[in-house]
Amino acid sequence: MSKRALLILGLLLTPTLASAQTSMTSTLSTPYEQRGFVQVGGGGQSGSHTLTSTSTFTIYDEPGTVAGAQEYSGGAIWNIGGGARVWKNLVATLNYTRKSDSIDAAVVASVPHPLFANRPRQTSQTIGDLKHSENAYHLSAMWMVPLNEDLTLGFGGGPSFVNVSHEFVGSAQVQETGVPPEFATVAIQDVTLARGRKTGTTVNIGADLTYKLPVDLGQVGRLGATLGFRYAGGEVTLPNSAGDVDVKYGGVQFWGGLRVAF
Repeated sequence: MSKRALLILGLLLTPTLASAQTSMTSTLSTPYEQRGFVQVGGGGQSGSHTLTSTSTFTIYDEPGTVAGAQEYSGGAIWNIGGGARVWKNLVATLNYTRKSDSIDAAVVASVPHPLFANRPRQTSQTIGDLKHSENAYHLSAMWMVPLNEDLTLGFGGGPSFVNVSHEFVGSAQVQETGVPPEFATVAIQDVTLARGRKTGTTVNIGADLTYKLPVDLGQVGRLGATLGFRYAGGEVTLPNSAGDVDVKYGGVQFWGGLRVAF
């Protein structure tokens, strides 16, 4: 395309772009008249994580190992919170979310042979019902944009404080089950679990869209249905008998619920 054609195209598009910019500026500056809101709802959190931990022991003058592997992923969450307008369309919000589930751990032990050096035996076992939970408090500065009389868009971000609790395989005892002199098999017994807990700090970003429902709450306020998403993820280091373990938390959250604006 020639420079002259580009110049003509630019001149033709200038009024359109200026009009679009003016319209966007006008929309973003439409006054948000509500003093605040409270909301409650539920949804889901995405993400899939794997962690491993290994402890060592000495038997028959050789080192052995007990390794635990766990996979945990997203799941259901519930969300409760509220906000208060602090300046123009800017609303300070606080939301609490909780996610908890039960996970399995695959335990694999490598046990030295009582008669022969460098001939370890392998055995494995699955341990169920280990607990993982995330309790998060999300502080956000949200800019509220009334799109029309019934729809309001909010977007923003801020810090999140996430208390992570995770249950690990701490240690295990092994027992000889093979017949001498082969001693070919061993078994895992007396698995000890360990729980770590720590609060991590991360950043959240998100947006939500609220539709005014045809329900009259009188002096209480206006009832709306809200759909939103939020990203808040990070990692904490939790102590374990096998050493410190890095545990990931959070992810993308999608939620819906009811909001009462007043």
